[in-house]
Amino acid sequence: MSSNSTLTNFMSMEQLLEFQVAFANEKPLTPDRYLKGGNREVILKVAARFLSFKSFGSKFKDNIEFLQAIFGPENNDFANKIYDKIRIIEGSGIKINITNPQSSLKLFEFFFEKGDQRDAQSHAEFERNMFKAYLVFNSEFTHNQRLSFSSTEELRGDLKIPMILFCMSYPVSDKTNYDINQIWTTQLIKATYLFQFLECNLKTKLLLDAFLAHFNCLSWQEYLKNLLPLTVSVIQNDREVQTDIVVKHDENFSKGCAFIERLIVQDSDELDQNDFLTLRARPFYKVRDGVYRVIFPLFVVEKIFKGAYFLLRDVNNILPSGQQIQGFKSIYCHEFSEKILLYNILEIIYPGKCIRFSGKTLAEMKMDGAPDYYLRKGKDILLFESKDFLIRADKKVSFNFHIYEEEFAKTLYYQDLPNGKEKAGAVMQIITSIRRILKKEFPVDTEYNYKEISIYPILITHDHQYDAPGFNFLINYWFQEELERLKEEGLFIYHVKPLVVVNIDSLIYHQVGLSENLPFHEVLNAYHGHSQINQGIKFTTTPEVVQYFMNKLIPFALFIDRLFLNRGIVKQPPIMDFVGPALFKEEFEKRKKPKSTS
Repeated sequence: MSSNSTLTNFMSMEQLLEFQVAFANEKPLTPDRYLKGGNREVILKVAARFLSFKSFGSKFKDNIEFLQAIFGPENNDFANKIYDKIRIIEGSGIKINITNPQSSLKLFEFFFEKGDQRDAQSHAEFERNMFKAYLVFNSEFTHNQRLSFSSTEELRGDLKIPMILFCMSYPVSDKTNYDINQIWTTQLIKATYLFQFLECNLKTKLLLDAFLAHFNCLSWQEYLKNLLPLTVSVIQNDREVQTDIVVKHDENFSKGCAFIERLIVQDSDELDQNDFLTLRARPFYKVRDGVYRVIFPLFVVEKIFKGAYFLLRDVNNILPSGQQIQGFKSIYCHEFSEKILLYNILEIIYPGKCIRFSGKTLAEMKMDGAPDYYLRKGKDILLFESKDFLIRADKKVSFNFHIYEEEFAKTLYYQDLPNGKEKAGAVMQIITSIRRILKKEFPVDTEYNYKEISIYPILITHDHQYDAPGFNFLINYWFQEELERLKEEGLFIYHVKPLVVVNIDSLIYHQVGLSENLPFHEVLNAYHGHSQINQGIKFTTTPEVVQYFMNKLIPFALFIDRLFLNRGIVKQPPIMDFVGPALFKEEFEKRKKPKSTS
């Protein structure tokens, strides 16, 4: 692993098929040249179909299956030559993928903006040219990925490989590594919490009312009842073909079309090229009256909760100045993400007797720099910092370590202020709490021996884009540097565990297993043991290096999924026990009413 070339081979062990690999003796044209004269409707349909492929277990990961699906008999020789080249490369141990959501979304965006064109290609010619255009998008993507190497050249050895992996995967990991059913479940639970929160006070109730008026709905329950069938169609589609929503032609036809047309991308829309923000906001397109096609199933499911935040933000921005919620993002992240989501889920997964103090309680006790949540179960202390944040889309897609380091440090490490001071981020906030605990200066709980307790630092995130290999490694790297400073102060740090980044969705989804079968801190211990990297280990082959680091850098979200699956304790949250009474309020209230005895 000493040379750059070896490292490059290591990172290429599973790679996209590039144009130059498939057509080594051919100079690539632009996608526009290849697709000129192609049928717009067909191209959009093909892109939507590619985006319907499952993130895990897709039959089209088999390149033979994929090539047979997209090429007709006229192009049989053409497809066989492509497969022969793939087979030669894969013979050296490198897995070749042809499709990926990034290129499929690029294909859709590129041709959606072109408008209708007159067909000028034969069917066989069009199949070949569209395949070539797709590989050009693949090559563009892998070219951008190379910045992951140049931006990490000066890093220390123990940080270098994890950060290359992180930079290469972070821009796309949220679109490639996900469980659509799990996301649907957590999105619905979080959306229910959110709408209940919004209707609880006057200021946010005005915003909720304006949001509902935009969708011509009388209540948030009606809004979700209109939206959920669109998402259920997506998660029930096991055939890996595009999903079409057909509005029933009845007395509600016009209203049904009006609702979904607020969620479709329009020909007049200017598509935001950074992380597909426009398609995230409008994940359907119109095929014809009453028929709408899903562009990317993930984006549709994320409309349930994640999309609601951006819609609420946009509605808030156009409200009259006297009705706007100033600092809406701050209120949302602190009052909802922390005080509603985090507090509630921690009470669920630790239902028994333990010492607990929420950040709200500690603030009311005038404790400066308190953690967002403190929990002690016997000799185990869990310290939580909750950070609901996103970095700018153009920076997210940069593949540049220097940009990522700067952006994440502002929220998760520290930020230099103009007056020469520093604003503490999550790592420094946790370090402050650990110092207090080890010096027995944490005023609300001192009944412990500081040499016998174990301290678990936990960073709670609220978006699955951070469930990327290497992200936890970076944040814990910063944490370990600060922990060494506590050691230099003479503090007993030997029972302080590594910092773990935990997506709150993992706690929401696995709440039953965590409360009944395996306590959260025991899962953390298992993760600590699994993710320890032996920097002195010797490898004989490059594939061994790949397997080792990818396994060690697995994000906690994927680790707990696999752990619970292997132990047979995956139990979906009792979603209808919580969502049902809220979403179907009238129906549940009718059931409660005593039957007449007359």
